[in-house]
Amino acid sequence: MLFVLALAVRVAWVLKVDREGFVLNDAAIYNAQGVSINQGLGFRPIYGGVSAQWPPGYGVVLAGVYYVFGLNPVAGELANAVFGAITVVLLMVLVNRLAGRRTACVAGLWLALMPGPIMWTDVLVTETLFTMLFVLLFVLLAFGPRAPRAEAMSTRQLVLWLVAVGLVIGVGANVRGEAMTWGLLPIVYFWRAVPWRTLIQRVALIGLVAVLALAPWMIRNAVRMGALIPTGTNASHTLWAGHNPAATGGQTYPPDDYFDRFTQTAPERELEAAAALRADAIDYMLNHPVNELKLIPLKLIYLNRGDSHAFAWINAVPEGEPPPVSRVWVERISVVADFAYFSLLAATLVGAAVLGRRFWATPTTRCLAASFCTALFLYGFMYYGNYRYRLPYEPLMILVAATFTTRVWRERQALRV
Repeated sequence: MLFVLALAVRVAWVLKVDREGFVLNDAAIYNAQGVSINQGLGFRPIYGGVSAQWPPGYGVVLAGVYYVFGLNPVAGELANAVFGAITVVLLMVLVNRLAGRRTACVAGLWLALMPGPIMWTDVLVTETLFTMLFVLLFVLLAFGPRAPRAEAMSTRQLVLWLVAVGLVIGVGANVRGEAMTWGLLPIVYFWRAVPWRTLIQRVALIGLVAVLALAPWMIRNAVRMGALIPTGTNASHTLWAGHNPAATGGQTYPPDDYFDRFTQTAPERELEAAAALRADAIDYMLNHPVNELKLIPLKLIYLNRGDSHAFAWINAVPEGEPPPVSRVWVERISVVADFAYFSLLAATLVGAAVLGRRFWATPTTRCLAASFCTALFLYGFMYYGNYRYRLPYEPLMILVAATFTTRVWRERQALRV
């Protein structure tokens, strides 16, 4: 039932928000990837040539959708709606396993109607697909050999589970490079629960499967780009944006003339720029430690800006075209979206403190805590803060918040009796 509700709301939003064309942003680039792959041209930058600027996963998915339904961006947005609705179901399965059916229904309804994930459905970026894969990984962990109420696994079942975890990590890294950090979660999951040799063996198998999932892209990059690129060269741009003299904590861009010194043909321009950006960022980090400390709270502020900032993408249209959402409705929806996110953030922080050690004692919830800490490191220090980057964590925040709110409700009912 909640799958139907989530899908209906997201489809309605996609069909209502009708924009003409793209401005030069990530959505335009992913759309171009989907079109280019369908035309047999592979991954190439808008200016031509060959590229590994972004991981291939979302472009390949868009290409598949376009192959079946035609080269129409709305088809990709409707695919996002399906991914978002599936995520609601996955979250309910996860929460039901950890906290029971009532809490699962609360969490599912919460995510189904949460404005931020609904709004991002209409933008051709990786967030919606990446979120679905992230929640799927936690579902696998919740049904793993160390999960509550888990039945003993045979050797064959354990191997299949390890392969499934590795596959999701590898596919996730094909969508966004940050999924490489998901490889830490199996270590947290088995920490001190099995002998060191067993831990190494299991993590090695997961890692091998993840690398195999990335292997076709890496081989392609070695052949076409002449370089070892596991995910994409965009990581250097993201790193530089967080560590440079003009850094604000949010997204920043190199000066207009920064790229003039590089070879202006592909793929040399991309590879030379990535190397220079990475080197400049590391140099800035090492030589400006005080500024680096000052940037941390600024990055966290940018990370936690309200979901209303999605309108910067939703209403991004070519010059002269009317925005798909009017100014009046932007203001109205923004109030609701920001209230929803900051309420979720407050409930998550309070819940994390109040739920106590018993909640965080299971292997799956320890992985949940580890993922939150990883996010703070990635977007509070290593890269820069962006409200887009936290979207995959909102379902996991809802898990904590829903568990907390249902527990408060139960205790309130008990006190009344």
